[in-house]
Amino acid sequence: MNVKRGTLIQILVIGIVVVLLAVLVPVATVLNNQEAARKTESAVKTVKDPFEIATNGDPSFNGIILLGNITAVDPTVPSFKVRFSPAPYGSMSLPVTGQIGYNRLAVDVRVVVGQKETVFKNGSVMPSFDAVVPIDDGQSNAYPFDVYTTLFDISLVDDADPTKHYPVAVAIVGAVQSWTVDLTLADLQQRAGIVVVQSIFRRSWTTKFFSTLVVIIMWALSLGIFTLSVTLVLRDRKVEPPTISVAGSLLFALPALRSSQPGIPSIGTSVDVAGFMWNMLLIAAATTMLVANYIIKYRN
Repeated sequence: MNVKRGTLIQILVIGIVVVLLAVLVPVATVLNNQEAARKTESAVKTVKDPFEIATNGDPSFNGIILLGNITAVDPTVPSFKVRFSPAPYGSMSLPVTGQIGYNRLAVDVRVVVGQKETVFKNGSVMPSFDAVVPIDDGQSNAYPFDVYTTLFDISLVDDADPTKHYPVAVAIVGAVQSWTVDLTLADLQQRAGIVVVQSIFRRSWTTKFFSTLVVIIMWALSLGIFTLSVTLVLRDRKVEPPTISVAGSLLFALPALRSSQPGIPSIGTSVDVAGFMWNMLLIAAATTMLVANYIIKYRN
């Protein structure tokens, strides 16, 4: 059976693409799941490990266990949100009796996280609470390679006497979708009764990869339609309305394609200067040439 050379090339190209997809898709999925698992498991802790205290106990610790989870990052504000789950331990907790349940405070305390203060009264249950921490440094203009840093403190003080500090055991998890979070805790309780947290936020590798892929696609589409328009005009070919509609639809499709990049800021970032702005210019020029060609040919 004779098979044309063009057909063999088509089969070969399709086969290579299918094999690449069969390898790349599962590998990328596994890597993404592994990254998510590492984010969840990599909690940073103070010298007094709250997980160890809660699991095995520590008679020498009389303070508050504070477990935090970074739930959202918003570089446009800029700030990030941490959800804390506190629990009293040792002499800070009322003994469990028939009238008093578990997780009730024995004193009035104030938990200070950055600029947020939350007061818990004696005998009350300590519910979870959210703290919004402002980001100190970072430029969204560098998307998707933007980096944000901040430094904030966590302290536990007496509500009536803010100069009196209580021990606090802290653990924070930085598991945020589309972000890689690096946390460092400095336990300064021996000096000032506070815990200082340094946070560094970077876009995840999936965000960087997808954003780069979108930029490449936009360049391919804009260069393709511009090349087609120039070719038709130079060869003095008559342009049909469907060709014009394809070029015109790209003018509306490209902004939506740009917006599909995860967490991209408003127009004006470096990635727009590297692609979107010039892509729109090429497509606008191509559409104008096609419309002009159609009008001239139609008159003739």
